[in-house]
Amino acid sequence: MKKILLPLDDTERSLKALAYVRNNFTPEEAEIVLMMVDESLGYAAKPEEEATAIAALDEKLEQLKKSLEGFKVYTKSAIGKAGIRVVRAVRDTGTDLIVMTKSSQNDMLSSIGSTAEYIIGNAPCDILIVSEAIKARSEYRGLIYRTAAATVTLWGQLSEKQNECLLPSVNVDCLYNIDVTVGKIRFYHTSYNPDTRNWDLPPKPGQEALLDIGADESVSILVKADSTEGKADRIRIVNKDARKEAVFSYRITAAPKQ
Repeated sequence: MKKILLPLDDTERSLKALAYVRNNFTPEEAEIVLMMVDESLGYAAKPEEEATAIAALDEKLEQLKKSLEGFKVYTKSAIGKAGIRVVRAVRDTGTDLIVMTKSSQNDMLSSIGSTAEYIIGNAPCDILIVSEAIKARSEYRGLIYRTAAATVTLWGQLSEKQNECLLPSVNVDCLYNIDVTVGKIRFYHTSYNPDTRNWDLPPKPGQEALLDIGADESVSILVKADSTEGKADRIRIVNKDARKEAVFSYRITAAPKQ
């Protein structure tokens, strides 16, 4: 099992690294270390100032931790230079992989940033830099289906064609009946998070948040109608294979009455 370190900050950009790990690893494949560093305090900071800063970071990390339900998640808060603290955390935690975005500013997207450059040059483990292409949170680039039943073909993740889709969200409790005929897909059920302005929270208890479905498998997944600030839960399907296509059919039916 890999131990993955995610250095995060208060920018939308860094949250893309969290989303990448959630979408590409399972709880059986990885343990996660969420880390935030406060660089605003100097070396002459008073102990009470450091304690306040650490408490604020701990609170933020606990909120972000909620979007990784099912994973074993550790949190680590620190004060000082981010690059130095991250490299030290790699050694302290036994990290196998760092997943992060560039640390450059919005007007310097061609630059990797001094913090990321330091980490790449000094961390004793593999490092994955997630694309930081900025787009509107509400904009979804995959296929969007609006009918109660359909057959879907998703291309491999290395293809230029679509490799994921959204299934219709409904306002009643229902069953998503999914039959996979080719390849392997991953089912995600997420709720809207007003703090991050993205669908990165787990659904209400009693529902599947993540489920892998392989060829010749048929499943019926209970989805309870829910929304936050008027934004319905999302049902997203991703082709897990990098090169091969996945084909599945879905049918949405009313859930049996309790």
